[in-house]
Amino acid sequence: MECCGLSAEAAVDASTRDSAITKLLTFAFHPAFDSDHSMAEVTFWGSLIKEGVTPELRWLLESEDATIKYNSWFLFDWDVDDSGSVADLFLQEENAQLAPAERQFLRRLANAHLRLYEVEGVERGLGVHLLDLWTNERLFVIERTATQQIVTWDLLGARVAPDGIGCHVFEGGLYLYPAEVKDTIIRHMRRLHRRHHRRHPFDDLATFFRKHGMVFHHLWLNLVAFPEPPELVTTEGDRLVFCRSVFETDQPDAVRADLAAHPDVRVMQEGHLSWRERTDTGERELGSWTLDGNRLVLETMSQERAARGRTWVESVLGERVRYRATSLETLGQAMRDLQPRARKPAELVIDGVPPEGAGAVRELFDRHYRSWIERPVPALGNRTPRAAAAVALWRPKVVNLLKQLENASERATIHGRPSYDFSWLWRELGLARPGHAQEGG
Repeated sequence: MECCGLSAEAAVDASTRDSAITKLLTFAFHPAFDSDHSMAEVTFWGSLIKEGVTPELRWLLESEDATIKYNSWFLFDWDVDDSGSVADLFLQEENAQLAPAERQFLRRLANAHLRLYEVEGVERGLGVHLLDLWTNERLFVIERTATQQIVTWDLLGARVAPDGIGCHVFEGGLYLYPAEVKDTIIRHMRRLHRRHHRRHPFDDLATFFRKHGMVFHHLWLNLVAFPEPPELVTTEGDRLVFCRSVFETDQPDAVRADLAAHPDVRVMQEGHLSWRERTDTGERELGSWTLDGNRLVLETMSQERAARGRTWVESVLGERVRYRATSLETLGQAMRDLQPRARKPAELVIDGVPPEGAGAVRELFDRHYRSWIERPVPALGNRTPRAAAAVALWRPKVVNLLKQLENASERATIHGRPSYDFSWLWRELGLARPGHAQEGG
C-alpha cells in the first residue's frame, strides 16, 4: 500500500493488506484525530518544523518517504490520550468491519515497533541478516527491493514484524544511518532507556521503543538529512586539513638515508617514512615522507603540522632540500571528491574501473591498508590497529573500525567503484569477523 509504505512481501495476500490499511488510514484521518495530527507532526519533526519551513525541508516534508514514515509512526506508535495507538483503537472499534485475515494482519503490525539493527549480511533480492543491537538477537528479514541499496554493517532503524508463517518482514519506512555513528546512537538510546525506566519501571522494552519511535526520525534528521558539519581536529587541537608539501632535492638517495636514520622517523613496510614525536602516552604520527624521483613529499593533517614539517626537514637536511609548495584540502572538499560519479558503460568497466586499472587500484588499497595497520590511530588511543587488536579492551574498537571500512567500500561498490576484499586484514590482525558471514558463510 503506497500511502503507508508497508511491505508487499508478507504472506498475507495483497488485497487483504490493501484493504486493511485503507480502512485503518480512513479511521486515522477522521476529523476526530485532527488535534492529534497537529501535535504529532510537531513531535515527529521536532525543532525543524518550529524554526520555519525551508525549501529543503519542504521537499522532505512532501516526499513519499516522509509520508510513509510519518503514517507508520502515527498509526502504530502515537499514543492517543493514553488509550493506546490509533491501530489499537481501530481494532477495538465495533464498526471496524475487518475480515479475520485483515484483523490478524493489523494485530501483527500493531505489535511491531522500531528498533536499531546492524546488517550482518545481504542476500541481494532475497533479504538481510540482522543483529538486534539491543538484545543481540539475530534474525533474517525477507526483503527484495531494499537489498539493492543496503550493504553489510549498515545501521537500520526498522520496524520488523512476523509475516504470519514464521518469517519476518520490514513494515513502514527504513532509517539508514552511517555505520560510524553506531556507538553514538546506542549510547543515546540507552540514556533514554535509563531515564524512562526511572519514571516507568514496569514498562517492557516494546513499550519503551514505541514511546520513543520519533527518536529514530530525529536521529535520522540530525545525522543524515541535515547533519552538522563535522568539527574535526588533530590531537594538538588544530583544524583538520589535508596538506601536501613538496620539496625538491638533487640528492634523493642521501636524503632518504638521512631521514631513515633520524630518531623521529620510522621506516614503514611499504617504503614511506613515518614522521613521529614522543608524547606522555607513547608516540603519535605527525606526517608521512615519501620520495618520488627528485621530489620529497610530506603529507600531514593540519597546516600547523605542515609548517612544523618544513622547519624540521630544513633543520635536518639544510640546503639539500628546497621548498616548493603546499596544497590544502579541507574535509568538506575531500568528502565532495568521494561523492558517487556517473558510471561508464558496463562494457568498458570492471567494478567501476577500466579493466587495465582494476588491479592497480587493488594494489593501491593493499599498500594503504598494510601501512594503516602499523600507524597510530587517534580512535585507538594513538595505538596502531595491530597493537590495539592484541589488547582485549581495544579489540572491539578495532572491530568497529574494520566494519566501517568494509561498509564504506561496499557502498562505494554500489556506485561503480572498485570492490575490495578485507578478509586478509581480519586474519592479519588475528580477529574473527563477526556476524552471519562468519557463522554461516
